[in-house]
Amino acid sequence: ALCAVPYYALFIHYTPIQLYTTEDLLNMIDPMANLTSQPGGPQPGGAPAQPGQEETMEVFDFHAQQNNMQKMESIRSFMGIITGCCAGILGLTDWQGLIFFVAMYLLVSVCLLGKIGGMGKLEEYRKGVSASGFVLEALQNCFMSYMLFWTLFYGLVYLF
Repeated sequence: ALCAVPYYALFIHYTPIQLYTTEDLLNMIDPMANLTSQPGGPQPGGAPAQPGQEETMEVFDFHAQQNNMQKMESIRSFMGIITGCCAGILGLTDWQGLIFFVAMYLLVSVCLLGKIGGMGKLEEYRKGVSASGFVLEALQNCFMSYMLFWTLFYGLVYLF
């Protein structure tokens, strides 16, 4: 059961945030407007077009960002539940249970980073998140799930 969490993280597909050209953006906004970046055609903001020069700008893809955040949240929640059950069944108490949680949380975070391609590609999947922010972003929610299932299964196995 402990090995299921990191392997589950490896089968998730993350959606990278894409780069679009100005013409692609105009077609996404209104494909029927027939706006182009050709000389003499209408331009966004009234700027004249430069022949042979096509600019690429970065667009924030909100749906890809939300999709990635939901998948990572579900993986970490699942990890908190499973590791809490395992800690309760194993009879871990006090610092042993806390160290077990931290070790499993870090293992799953490393697996998630490995799945998306390491630290270099983190910005491609999650805009504006540092490495420490990525690791610590769901710590509290995950720990609450862990604590609930840890005490529940410890009570079921050892107290009743």
